[in-house]
Amino acid sequence: MTSLLTLFTIFSTPALSAPPQHALVKPPIIKLAPPFSLQAEKGVWWLKTPQGKRFFSLGVCCVEPGTAWKEYNPKNPSYSAWRHYPDPTSWADETLQRLSDWGFTTIGGWSDYATLKRSAKFKQAYTLVLHLGSSSGAPWFDMWSAQVIQKMDEVAKAAILPVRNDPRLLGYYTDNELGWWSASQFQITLDQPAESGQRKRLIALLQERYANDWNLLLKDFIPKGADSFLNLALKGNLYLRPQGDGIHTVKKFTRLLAERYYQLVRAIVRRYDARGLILGDRYQAFYYPEVAESAITYVDAVSTNLNAHWNDGSLSRFYLSTLFEITHKPLMIGEFYMASSENRSGNKNSASVFPVVKTQEERAINTQRTLQYLLRTPYVAGADWFQYADEPMLGRSDGENYNMGLVDNSDAPYTELTSMFAKQDLTGTHTAAVWRRANANLGVPPAPAKPFENWKPMSALEGWDRERGFAPPSSLNPLADMYLSWDKSAVYLGLFAMDFAEDSFYQNKQIPESERAFWSVTASKASPIRIRLGAKRPPKVAANNLETQNVVALTDGVRVVAGLRLPARLFGKTEFKAGDKITFTSTLDTFARSYQVTWRGTYTLTK
Repeated sequence: MTSLLTLFTIFSTPALSAPPQHALVKPPIIKLAPPFSLQAEKGVWWLKTPQGKRFFSLGVCCVEPGTAWKEYNPKNPSYSAWRHYPDPTSWADETLQRLSDWGFTTIGGWSDYATLKRSAKFKQAYTLVLHLGSSSGAPWFDMWSAQVIQKMDEVAKAAILPVRNDPRLLGYYTDNELGWWSASQFQITLDQPAESGQRKRLIALLQERYANDWNLLLKDFIPKGADSFLNLALKGNLYLRPQGDGIHTVKKFTRLLAERYYQLVRAIVRRYDARGLILGDRYQAFYYPEVAESAITYVDAVSTNLNAHWNDGSLSRFYLSTLFEITHKPLMIGEFYMASSENRSGNKNSASVFPVVKTQEERAINTQRTLQYLLRTPYVAGADWFQYADEPMLGRSDGENYNMGLVDNSDAPYTELTSMFAKQDLTGTHTAAVWRRANANLGVPPAPAKPFENWKPMSALEGWDRERGFAPPSSLNPLADMYLSWDKSAVYLGLFAMDFAEDSFYQNKQIPESERAFWSVTASKASPIRIRLGAKRPPKVAANNLETQNVVALTDGVRVVAGLRLPARLFGKTEFKAGDKITFTSTLDTFARSYQVTWRGTYTLTK
């Protein structure tokens, strides 16, 4: 096992003190139970039990008895097992039997494992969320500090020692939704004292990247409180210079922090448990590619939480495929969910932007759409439903108030949903997972009657045939999808992209127009159409050959959804008919030219 001293001396900084002597004592070696494993068979990734049986992990988060009677608030009703069961073991027996009957193989994060273990019916595998970073301040605070490392070690030790030899233990998520906000990490590190190991490494990276030439740095950054590398080593901040390339320097620093984080959490987990799978840190329904790439050496699987991109439960194509292509690791879905306005717990579903439908029947149908997508994706090895019971009627402590449960707050199952789960053939469907899907190279489908109708989060583009209309990108590892459709008057382009527009890169917290995402489209031989997107502002069209009403867009700070109408005249036609061919090229540069996606091709319009 790895000692804490070894962890501390990775990328060691002489100025930092050694960890306390008690931390050097190794935990006792005990006989280990056989581990779960991850293996690919015929291109499909599977989890395998210690006995070698393959399975797709379908789990449930937050399987716990809910609010204790001393804390129950009748003005904000919540799930409370004591109201329905004579004792905790009776609750555990009934709950575990239900989950088994509904087809769930795994108990997910934030569950009451101790209570569940009282039941002889606890046969499922289970996972833990360790919160190693969020409990210690990583990756924001100095990850070369003895104090931060010690805190991570203490949190891991307390969580892992009681469970590490349980044969039902599948593995650990090291954190949940850290966010990995590049601008915040960059600024928080510069705000640290000069002796910070993390800050020292940032200064060293800057000096190397700009060959110790302050004038070169000034092309990419606007300094505050420093006028040389010598001064910056002591104090000072940097802000992105508009139209510079500083974002790529920041990306290098983000990669450095991610490498350090994953190296630390692996060593710390392995210090206490050599068998449990390390399942990543559950990205917050978006990810920075440089962070995911840094995880490759240190995790057994990469994990992300998954907010369906449309209320119908469907997903963009790039999100999981690019995550797999840049890591070549099996993927675990930490959470997926679907809510309904029609629910018995009084949930208003108003505290965030999660998928919401009108009825429980729709909820079951759309959840099945998400689950089938995951089962048919060969590199997804498991997914956890969030969560066992509905959230409190008026919301949790953070205000979240969604109909997320398999059961309502009176312990009654939503039978439409649970019956759907029970009918799934997890193994059979996953065995038949496919790599190839339809796309616009086989023909562009017709547009809906009103292509830009209901243009709001979770609904924009929902009515399009995004399966047949998907335009394969020309560039590798895209962070965007483009969808095509047409009618007699025009061709329509739909764009769904990740776009991390962070205003804290700028001293005045205002993102300059030149740094917004930039979408360029050239139809046939017409002049290029140039559109600024993102940064929570309306689209801005820079073209003389396109009216503003032909463009729609919305943004939430991490995603952009845009639509573009290209009139037939741009292709030299008065109107389109089936069989016509169209040619266009398109490029998307995301915020501050962080990432680029390109498309080019000739497509046939079909019925």
